Amino acid sequence: MNPKAEAAVILTVDAEEWFHVPGSPAYADPASWDGLQASYPRALDRTLRFLEEGGWKATFFVLGWLAKRYPSEVRAIAWAGHEVACHGFEHRLVSGMSPCHFRADVAAAKSLLEDLTGLAVRGFRAPRWSMPRASWPYEALAAEGFEYSSSRLCIAGLGAGSPDPSTVAGIRELPALSSGRGPMAWPAGGTVALRVAALNRLEKARDSALARGRPAVYWFHPWELLQDAPRVDGGALFRWSRYARLERLPGRLKALVPPGGRTFGALLAGHFDPEQGDGPA
Repeated sequence: MNPKAEAAVILTVDAEEWFHVPGSPAYADPASWDGLQASYPRALDRTLRFLEEGGWKATFFVLGWLAKRYPSEVRAIAWAGHEVACHGFEHRLVSGMSPCHFRADVAAAKSLLEDLTGLAVRGFRAPRWSMPRASWPYEALAAEGFEYSSSRLCIAGLGAGSPDPSTVAGIRELPALSSGRGPMAWPAGGTVALRVAALNRLEKARDSALARGRPAVYWFHPWELLQDAPRVDGGALFRWSRYARLERLPGRLKALVPPGGRTFGALLAGHFDPEQGDGPA
């Protein structure tokens, strides 16, 4: 991999709890979350040690709800040299929010994260890749001072669309890594595919994206590094897609993501400039 391409390999962490699963019973009632067993402090400690061992700096999309409960953990992320970005406040799907509700949600989360770290929060990721194919969420992000989003995973069931970077309402949209198009597209940068697909297929997906001028954006959650983290109940397919071969995750990331500053901040500071789009990706 040449140095220019390597600079566009991005490692991200969705900092949320094990129970932040849209559609699950626990998720439906935020008032119940404080009574559920927490994994985040221990999972975050494991994540920070894993990143240090791998020689990476990553972008953390931090949930405001967690930041309010664990302020010292947010500071620990920033003190370790990672980028702190925003994952909304209560992990609500953007597609199910009104424009006013969405703007208030991201404004509250951004303000809290900036107060805790003393650093500008420039990036946003929609929970469960729920960014609708409309301009209003990007307009809200621009109004609140965001600069980029990584809120799209272009596969069937999650909005599909183009995996190419774009600019909407002045916000740079940098989709997560997928491979293929249309109904054959699959998530090459995270979830069960990252853990069970053949390594050479994953390498091909990464290299193909880089050759097309797209960042190769990987993602994982802190709870994925804890083998004994609590689990959400669900059917066989749900359990397989969420929990199969979790032990493989560290090795896959080490094989696919080069050491170094793998943050969106570093990428954009290097003047990465996605083609200007005239609408949502």
